[in-house]
Amino acid sequence: MRVAFVDKKGVELSVEYKSLKVDEQKIPLRLLDTVVFGSSCILKSNDILKMTKEGISLLIMSQKSDNMAIVFSAKSKNAELKMEQYLAQKKALVIAKYFISQKVERHAQHLLSHDILLDTSKVLSNIEKAKSTQRLLGIEGSFSNQYFRQYFKLFPKKLHLGKRSKQPPLDPVNAMLSFFYMVVYNLITVRLLSVGFEPSIGFMHQAFRSHNALASDFMELFRADINEFVFGLFNRELLKKSDFTSKNGVYLRYDSRRKVWGYFKPFNEKLQKKLDKEITTFREMIKENNG
Repeated sequence: MRVAFVDKKGVELSVEYKSLKVDEQKIPLRLLDTVVFGSSCILKSNDILKMTKEGISLLIMSQKSDNMAIVFSAKSKNAELKMEQYLAQKKALVIAKYFISQKVERHAQHLLSHDILLDTSKVLSNIEKAKSTQRLLGIEGSFSNQYFRQYFKLFPKKLHLGKRSKQPPLDPVNAMLSFFYMVVYNLITVRLLSVGFEPSIGFMHQAFRSHNALASDFMELFRADINEFVFGLFNRELLKKSDFTSKNGVYLRYDSRRKVWGYFKPFNEKLQKKLDKEITTFREMIKENNG
């Protein structure tokens, strides 16, 4: 999935001759799948329609990075694929075990790359024996706590409080974890929609109100990658404590957010390639479980 990021206050965009014009730069629409916009960008509704007609999705982010919206073509895609996804619910536990076991293995590999050994044999055994998705979620929660106790040791203490905090994040490391989890979760949602899946119907995570459960399932496959990316930003001092503001939580400053996209773009390109492979694996998995 080819993604562009436009996050400049008051910038006016337009679609001219099948290209997206941003200031003096022109990006051919054929080179885009998704555009991530800051909420203060200006784009006319007619140009939005031109983009969605070309199959381009828009992801709009609030200035405080606490809210995102997706603009997508009203044309439905792959009804047959959605039906296969629904039918595979009868084997939800089998598919859920794939997502959580992959999460455990990838998180353990991540810590091992930093010379931290996390024994996962008992966790993986418990996953295999689990009789319900609720039990799997309990195993996942316990493992995540164990993982983060080790993960935060990678950072200087001035950057974190030693544990995961979410709503709100209470330190710079948690602020960036929450920020990129949210961005990637929404990019996964866009990709699932573009392929034809129903993002709200998951297997490990349960359908609930506005939650895109299937996107959350896929997120488990990439959290370790995101965690390493966040570590790299601080380890290379691309982000510092001064890049954050503390008001009802700790958040990335708007000006700092703009520079972060430059670091995130090459990382996201690799992530999207991995996502496409995982989507292919998932399609084969649901067909197999419908057989």
